[in-house]
Amino acid sequence: MFKEQPIKHFTAIAWVLLIAGCAAPQTDPATEETPHKFIEASVPNDISALLITADRSEDRKATELRIRAAALSLEKGDLEQAKRILALVVNPFLSPEYISDYLITSARISLAEVSPQRALTFLNNKHLQAIPLTQDLQVKIGRLRAEAYGLGRSYVASARERIYFNNLLAPEEKELNHEHIFSSLLHLPATSLVNHATKAITSDLRGWLSLAAMTRQYESDPLRQLQELNNWKKIWSHHPAASQLPASLQMLSRIVKEQPSAIALLLPTQGTLGPFGRAIRDGILAAYYEYGKDKGEYGKDRGRISTSIRIYDTSATDIKDLVAEVASDGAELIIGPLDRDKVSILSRLKLPVPVVALNRTIKGEGNPDLYQFGLAPEDEMVQVAEQVYREGHLKALAIAPEGEWGDRNLGVFRDRWEALGGIMVEEARFADQRDYSELVKALLKVDQSEKRSNELRRIIGKRFEFTPRRRQDVDFIFLLANPIQARGINPALAFFYADDIPVYASSHVHEFSESRIDAIDLNGIRFCDIPWKLASTDKIQKEILRLWQSSRSGFAPFFALGIDAYRLYPRLQQLKEIPGERLFGATGVLTLRNNTIIRNLMWAQFKNGSVVAIPFILDNS
Repeated sequence: MFKEQPIKHFTAIAWVLLIAGCAAPQTDPATEETPHKFIEASVPNDISALLITADRSEDRKATELRIRAAALSLEKGDLEQAKRILALVVNPFLSPEYISDYLITSARISLAEVSPQRALTFLNNKHLQAIPLTQDLQVKIGRLRAEAYGLGRSYVASARERIYFNNLLAPEEKELNHEHIFSSLLHLPATSLVNHATKAITSDLRGWLSLAAMTRQYESDPLRQLQELNNWKKIWSHHPAASQLPASLQMLSRIVKEQPSAIALLLPTQGTLGPFGRAIRDGILAAYYEYGKDKGEYGKDRGRISTSIRIYDTSATDIKDLVAEVASDGAELIIGPLDRDKVSILSRLKLPVPVVALNRTIKGEGNPDLYQFGLAPEDEMVQVAEQVYREGHLKALAIAPEGEWGDRNLGVFRDRWEALGGIMVEEARFADQRDYSELVKALLKVDQSEKRSNELRRIIGKRFEFTPRRRQDVDFIFLLANPIQARGINPALAFFYADDIPVYASSHVHEFSESRIDAIDLNGIRFCDIPWKLASTDKIQKEILRLWQSSRSGFAPFFALGIDAYRLYPRLQQLKEIPGERLFGATGVLTLRNNTIIRNLMWAQFKNGSVVAIPFILDNS
């Protein structure tokens, strides 16, 4: 959480850059600038030459050249070199003309290391506030501050910084800046946006907050969203966004016009996959009927499109024949199938209509008419690795079950972890058992500590006080286990002196109906899971939980998958055509890459027998 510094002059507005999230920082194209033009144009533009010249120069000149060399290293993507060079700068505040360059370069290094608070410390430095800033520098610093706030999940502050310097931009730059403002605000739920709007000091910020609140509130209903957008434009006709709407809102009219009038659901309703298919079906129908509730208010005279849904059982049907059948029945969109083998078959066919499949092929074959969407556990493994790395851990100890499932998922985690630069110190595998103490004891090398103590007693021939020690070469544990297994392993970790090592897990550790008593043994574990199970504000969740008790069970993710599948299809073109576009769904924050829907999950932690969700945002920015 970051506190804003009060802005006394418009020249001090200048501090922020890009969007946010929990992912590694991305560079705003508009910030891809050459290093600051230093006073002498004759200085070399090669890093080695700059450093050689610096070594031969007096203090002021050496300072200038080293700062420039560090900035160039950053431009070339060599973060470590930039850090080493900047460390050679003895007195960066020797002359006012170098202050901004030093502080900007330092802030950029901090952002590259995902340290937004440190970046803001440089950007709020008193020396920077004391010097006059050109418009270019105001914008550059403003973008950096925006990025820092975004990385720290203070999204309103990030948007506010961009609004401050918007009028300093050229007309062609304002469009991209508007996209960043809007994208930042969409991280917040509608209720938070409305709350911030009531407190907004400036009219521009209030208008942006109002626009984002409307967008989030009607995200599952494109027609209503379009109607409310037209109302917003009437009220805010002089707002900067009214003349240059974000790209996603510009597409609304097209989205409404292109919605299919007939949808076919291809789902298994019998056999092994039957319970999962029925849960998805019920989620789709719940979203469908929720969308249709407004039909009386928004009937034909208001443009509401009536969509029909037909359900086809895939349990014992050739998928090729079934696709041909539903196309001849008039379907304009197919949702399903669920079976991975059937999805793989479709990936190699020329499809008569677009298909939103509810699983992913193993090889990810490409087909322009096939969108792959599912609850692949591999996604979670990647996200756990990335989250742990973002939090600064390096040395992993992994615990996973024996068998194909454990092999596959641990392999995905390992590959991503090592690709990030992390180290897999050791991996332990277990079979289902009642007592995990010996496994954990050996893994933490406590048995070796005891052995050394016994050997020492034998050598000296005396008894003495001794406390066994665990291994010290790991800084986190990745636990791949179901709740029953985790309730055996987690207490054993604490018993054998590892209660200070953070434990991370996937959603498999969390049951929707986990009782407080059972969850006590899971205390401290951090895990990712779908919003539907953690902190959903979805207006139809309460009704689904009332009507379908099984939606609280292990089938809960499949209800959520059905809801998202229905709400997703109208937005596919937005996700496909607009870089960075996302949909806040019941199964996660959804994005599209190569016709595959990627889910960004929420994080939570077991505390005192309860699950405490970690929000996507810091809502007090």
